[in-house]
Amino acid sequence: MGSVGWAEIDASRDTMPDKFKGAPGLIKGGFLIEGSKKRFEGANELNLEAFKTNLEVTPGELSLKKIRDPEPEDLISMKFTVTNGANTGTILYFPTAQRCEAVVRDAEGKIVYTWSEDFEFAPDAGYSFLNPGERLNYQLTIPFQALRGRLPAGSATLSASLVNYPQLRAELPLAIVP
Repeated sequence: MGSVGWAEIDASRDTMPDKFKGAPGLIKGGFLIEGSKKRFEGANELNLEAFKTNLEVTPGELSLKKIRDPEPEDLISMKFTVTNGANTGTILYFPTAQRCEAVVRDAEGKIVYTWSEDFEFAPDAGYSFLNPGERLNYQLTIPFQALRGRLPAGSATLSASLVNYPQLRAELPLAIVP
């Protein structure tokens, strides 16, 4: 039986041949991929103009009286939809478990309520893949109680957007009646 030889490898030493350092197609970790670096960067760019957003809100009008003295079941229901209108599939990256955000602004545009402040989200990053024509739907609720003392009679604006993609947003006016 022959003897087994051991080779010592110094992990602190750079063992990549110089000819591969900085070569086109080189990405982190030293993996070589055929093609130019510019082509791969372009493949990861999002065409945000190809996305369509929609926001549906119920009710479309709030009573100031109801906001001041709400019942536990008094809620604003929001359905936020993002549709991939591109000809190719797209990967959306999210830095935490939160996927969307909703904000209520008063008539002057000042933020009076932010939906995510009522929740804690896991710090786990995630992805959503959308094929052409597919959509993501998010159902959110805002309790009337959260708006108590924050909105006067008049108008307000509800908006929803994707976290990490604030350009993908939709908004609707909200009437606040006495």
